[in-house]
Amino acid sequence: MRASPILGPALARERTTLTRALAAGVAMGLATLGLAGTSGWLIVRAAQRPPVLALSVPMGLVQLFALAKAGLRYLERTETHRGALATMGHVRASVARVVEPLAPAGLGPRSAEVVDAVVRDVERVQSVLAAVAGPLLASAAAGLVGVAVSGLLVPASAGALGVGLLAVLVGGPALAARAGARAEREAEAARRDLVALFDDAAQAGEELALNGAGPRLRARLDALEDRHDAAARRRARVGGLTAGLAALATGLTALAVALASVRALEAGRLAPALVAAPTLLALAALEMAGSVAPAAVGLAADRDALARVDALCDRPTPVRETASGTSPPPGALRAAGVGVELAGAVLWRDVALALEAGDVAVVAGPSGSGKTTLARVLARFLDPTAGALELGGVDYRDLAGEAVRSRVGLSEDEPHVFDTTLAANLRVAAPGATEADLLGALEAVELGDLLDRLPEGLATRLAHGAGLSGGERRRLGLARELLADRPFAVLDEPTEGLDEETARAVLERLAGERGRALLIVSHHDTDLALAASRWRLEGGTLRVAPAG
Repeated sequence: MRASPILGPALARERTTLTRALAAGVAMGLATLGLAGTSGWLIVRAAQRPPVLALSVPMGLVQLFALAKAGLRYLERTETHRGALATMGHVRASVARVVEPLAPAGLGPRSAEVVDAVVRDVERVQSVLAAVAGPLLASAAAGLVGVAVSGLLVPASAGALGVGLLAVLVGGPALAARAGARAEREAEAARRDLVALFDDAAQAGEELALNGAGPRLRARLDALEDRHDAAARRRARVGGLTAGLAALATGLTALAVALASVRALEAGRLAPALVAAPTLLALAALEMAGSVAPAAVGLAADRDALARVDALCDRPTPVRETASGTSPPPGALRAAGVGVELAGAVLWRDVALALEAGDVAVVAGPSGSGKTTLARVLARFLDPTAGALELGGVDYRDLAGEAVRSRVGLSEDEPHVFDTTLAANLRVAAPGATEADLLGALEAVELGDLLDRLPEGLATRLAHGAGLSGGERRRLGLARELLADRPFAVLDEPTEGLDEETARAVLERLAGERGRALLIVSHHDTDLALAASRWRLEGGTLRVAPAG
C-alpha cells in the first residue's frame, strides 16, 4: 500500500509535535498503570494495619501518579490536537493547491455538493489522527508495560491480559470498522444527497417554485432526513455494541487475572499485599484501550475519505506552469492546430483562429461541443493536448498563466458572486478602482437599475448573489471584465437570460471600449449579428460559419 501523497508529507512536517503527543500519551498511560497498581497495593497493605510510616511512601506515590496522570493527560490532549490541527492545516493547504488549478479548468469543485464532500473528507482525516491513531498507539504501549509488570507478579495473568488487550485493541476496532462501514456510507450518501438538494434549491429555487415543485422538494427532504437519521441510529447501535463488547472483554479479562492472582497467592508465589495489583493493572490498561473501538466505527469511511483526498493528487494538472517571468508583448492572439483531449477522448482538434485588437468574433455550436472548454484554453486555465497558442508572438507554454490572463480575460456563463458588498465584488477585477469607475462599469453593462434598487448602493452586501437574476449575475461578470481592462475578452454565453435590446447594448459597449477584442461563445442571433468573424464548433472541428 503506497504512502499517502498528501497526509504523509503533512505528518512529516509535524513529526516533533506528534512525537511529543505520543510520548505524553504513553507517559499518561504509564502513570495510570502506576496509580492503579500502587493504589491496589496500598489498599490491601493498609488493611493489614502496618505502622503508618510504612505507608507514607506508597501514599506519596499514589499522589504523584494521580497528579502526573492529570498533567500528562492535559499535555497529551493539547499536543495531540495541536499536532492534528497543524497536520490538517498542511493537508488543507495541499488540497487547495491541487484543487486551485482544477476548478477553473472545469475539472474540480463547481458546486456546493462537491465542495462539501472535499471539506468533509479532510475533516474525517483529522478524526483518524485525533480519535483513533493517537489513543491506539498510546494504549498499545501502556498495555505492553502492563502485561510485562503483570507477568513479573503473576506470570499466568500476563497471558490473560495480553489476550484481553488483543481483543479490545485489535478485535474491537476491526469489528467496529466492519460493522460501522455500511452505516457510515449510508449516512454520507444521505448527506451528499441533502447537500445536492439544497444546492438545487439555491441555484434554481425560482424555477422550482414556479413549477410547483415545493411539495416534492419537501417530501424528498423528509425522506433524505429519515435516511440520514436511520443511518445515524445504526451507527449509534454499532458504537454501543462495540463499547459493550469491550466492557465484556474487560470484565472477563479482569476476572481471569483475579483468579490467576488468587491461585498464585494460595500457592505462596505472591505476597498478600500484591494480590490486587495485577487485576487493577488489567482494568487500567483495558479502560484506556476501550475508547478506541467506538471511535473506529467510522474508520472505513475515514479511509475512504483519505483515499478520495489522495486521488486529487492523481488528477492530471490542467496547466503546466512555467517559472518564466516573460510578459506577453502587444499583438494578436493566435491558435494553430489546437486540440483538446479529455478523459481519453478527443473533444476537438485542429482549431485555428486569430484575434486582433478591436475584433469581435463569435464561436457557436451545440451544447457539449466544447465551446466552454475552448474559452478556458484561451484563458490558460487548461492546456491543449495538441497544437500551439500564441499571444503577441510568444508561445503560451513560455508564459505563466497569470501573464496570459493579464491580457486575456474570461467571463464565464455563471460568474461567482461573493458574500460581500457590490463594490468588493467588482473590485475583484480591479482592486484600485474608484467609485466612479465602478458606477461607470455598472452603467456600461446596463446594471443601473440594480444599483437603484439596492438599499445601500455599492455598499449593499450581496450574500452570494441572493436576489440577483441570472442575467444580472452575467452582467456583473461583464462589469468585472470592463474594469480589468484587458485587450482580449472571452465571454461565455454573455447574453443568456438577457432580452435582445439589453444584450445588444451591453455587447456594443464592450466591443467599443478601447479597441478590446471580443471572442463570444454563444448561440444567440444577437451575438452573431455583432460579429465580424463567425465560427462554428461542431463534430470536433472549428469551421467558418456561413453568413446570415
